[in-house]
Amino acid sequence: MFGKKVIILEKHFVVGGLNSFFARKGRKFDVGLHAVTNFPSPNSGKASPLLRACRQLRIPFDSLKLYPQSTSRISFGSRDIRFNNDFDFFISEIEKNFPKEKDNFQALLQKMDAFDAYSVNVPDLSTRGILSNIFSDPLLGEMLLCPTCYYGSAQENDIDFATFVMLFDAIFKQGLARPNLGIRALLDPLVEKIEELGVKRLMNSGVQKINSVHGVATEIILESEEIFTADQIISTCGVVETEELFNSSKLNSTQSEEGKFSVIETISVFAGEPSNFGWNETIVFYNDSEKFRYEQPKGSIDLSSGVICLPENYQDPENEGIKEARLRITNPANFSKWTSFNHEEYKREKEQCASQMRDKAFSYLPNGGVQKNDFLSATLMTDTFTPRTIKKYTHHANGALYGSPQKSRTGTTPLKNLFLAGTDQGYIGIVGAMLGGIAVANNRILRPV
Repeated sequence: MFGKKVIILEKHFVVGGLNSFFARKGRKFDVGLHAVTNFPSPNSGKASPLLRACRQLRIPFDSLKLYPQSTSRISFGSRDIRFNNDFDFFISEIEKNFPKEKDNFQALLQKMDAFDAYSVNVPDLSTRGILSNIFSDPLLGEMLLCPTCYYGSAQENDIDFATFVMLFDAIFKQGLARPNLGIRALLDPLVEKIEELGVKRLMNSGVQKINSVHGVATEIILESEEIFTADQIISTCGVVETEELFNSSKLNSTQSEEGKFSVIETISVFAGEPSNFGWNETIVFYNDSEKFRYEQPKGSIDLSSGVICLPENYQDPENEGIKEARLRITNPANFSKWTSFNHEEYKREKEQCASQMRDKAFSYLPNGGVQKNDFLSATLMTDTFTPRTIKKYTHHANGALYGSPQKSRTGTTPLKNLFLAGTDQGYIGIVGAMLGGIAVANNRILRPV
């Protein structure tokens, strides 16, 4: 947009990275997208991060055709907190379920309002520690950790406070929505915009190596051995993955910490509407005990916590009278276990885990136990992806969902003209990824400091 000659190198044959799509048996499936966060609330106005991203990218907000969630739920055994895109409703749910924590919750809101989560100099603070100090009932803190960790924490069993503040605002203060066409509604306008601007885009063009001299990147060598040069480079493949491309042993000796948290997800397509089974909620975040566990399991899967999503329960008028819908279930998974299986073992383990995941989800869905056999009879197909799949299509070390626990908020790297954008810069989610890229382009390319 500002006179720079740009080339985009995509490792995969489709765009989107962790938020892409795939086709099976004539159906399109989203990967990553449960929700677009930061759906503009009536009070957010021009301050909405999503509206800001659309303005910067010159993409009309209305063209995304976003539809809000119905109601979602955080469920810890017999304790539930419901939320929708009305923040006052969420506050009322907190006060109803934790009446003694009313003042403490307001103190948390004030603390978050005063905390500059987007500062590049933000301190690295433990959210679990902060919540345990604020609330007299630790369960409320554990319940607030669940959706925020699942939507953006690279740490095990915690989330840094800056990311928590961003995600709390994105999920609860702003809200959740979904495009009518899924993730393609966001990807297509971006592709159209870069093509309109004359950007060169190469698919199936993974980078093999970045050569440098005296701390400056000089050459980008593709896996095909083709060579490109550039005055400035922005990498969105992750900090660990970027460091692996350096040709200097001195640079490689200071490698960042690898992320460990990965997931398995199973998607069932079933005949009819979710309401046929009494399922009217959009997303359920669940945990079996009062202590939230968010870590790489010892076995292939951890069923004690997870996320259940019914995409057809967003308030899209086209979802009325539909002939089929989807049930998406996500659970923590162990990358090493999934990569150790041979082909037949891998296939059997996927089928077994998908069955266990459904059984667990039914225990958190209304009438789930009663409806189980009817649902299985109505199921038209099931597809499951694992940490092994994430590694294959994103090249993320350990199939890590949110990259390294170490974030580079300034976007800088050991190379003077190479910058990071995306999750490992500390901007989380779809909207965060776009704003992070915009910030790096503005601050490091257009207005270098």
